[in-house]
Amino acid sequence: MATFSRIRIPTFGITIAAFAAVLIPTGIGQASPSTNLTLSEVRAQMAVLDARAEKISESYDAANTKLAALQRKEQQAQRELTQDQAALDKSEQKLAASAAAAYRSGGLDATMSLVTSGNPQTFLDQTSTLQEVSHFQASQLAAADAAQRTMSAAQVLHDAEVAQQKSTLATISKQKSAINGLVAQEHALLSRLSSAAQAQYNSQQSALASHELALAGSYTGPATGQAAAAVQYAYAQLGKPYYYGGSGPDSFDCSGLTMMAWSAAGVSLPHNAAAQQAEIPAVSLADLEPGDLVFYGSPAYHVTIYIGGGRVIAAPHTGTVVQIQSLSDEPPTGAGRP
Repeated sequence: MATFSRIRIPTFGITIAAFAAVLIPTGIGQASPSTNLTLSEVRAQMAVLDARAEKISESYDAANTKLAALQRKEQQAQRELTQDQAALDKSEQKLAASAAAAYRSGGLDATMSLVTSGNPQTFLDQTSTLQEVSHFQASQLAAADAAQRTMSAAQVLHDAEVAQQKSTLATISKQKSAINGLVAQEHALLSRLSSAAQAQYNSQQSALASHELALAGSYTGPATGQAAAAVQYAYAQLGKPYYYGGSGPDSFDCSGLTMMAWSAAGVSLPHNAAAQQAEIPAVSLADLEPGDLVFYGSPAYHVTIYIGGGRVIAAPHTGTVVQIQSLSDEPPTGAGRP
């Protein structure tokens, strides 16, 4: 019987100190001055890399969601396989006991019973008994055969679930490598800044994090009920670093933030922007209310939560923090209301 060790979905115990990783260390090894880039050039190239990483990150989240579902199905298949194996073992034990009893009672040959008894009536009595035994054994054989077929089918199902898990894990590994490669490219770009530009970049990043942290938990807007709970949760995460696959408590990606915000309001959403959009009723961008989710791309590869006043809370991309943005910073393609 095939066995499969439980696979754990990758988790990320990132603290807010992880934000420091996006700041350029003092004295970083630089390329020659002729290869230095300006801060605007670096930001433009990083924006392209961020967009690519965001799309891969959402695919990564979808693969992790799929893996979790496959794990639950595989666990159920394993339980059914164990139960079916136990039923087969029991049927085989009954069949073996029946055969042994028939052997001990002399049920090997009906003709031999007439010879040894010398009594036609005894022969007829024994024949009737043997027929009953034969019928009982045939029933047990059929039950054992059915149990074997059920167990074999359960084994096939279980093996298929295991194979899907392995395939999904391979996808996750590739996507994670791709994201890490893009992050490495961003660090390489940052290393091409001049010392003055590096200091300016670090100052801007630190100021952004400090500003957003100061706003955390300060929502007093018009949202009520579940929407208020979702927005209040999002506010409390301001200033925490972005991390792909992150769903708190210390770091988030875009759909991880919106998923957990609405989870705080008692609404379950998947960890994927496109899947979230598919699950909730659409609303017009002209009719947005605090708590609504705002989507970008088709299919959606980015999601934010609307807080009113033409603003959203977003976990934008690697190297930055959960922050308040203007709805006009990036044109949305749709919205929904959980």
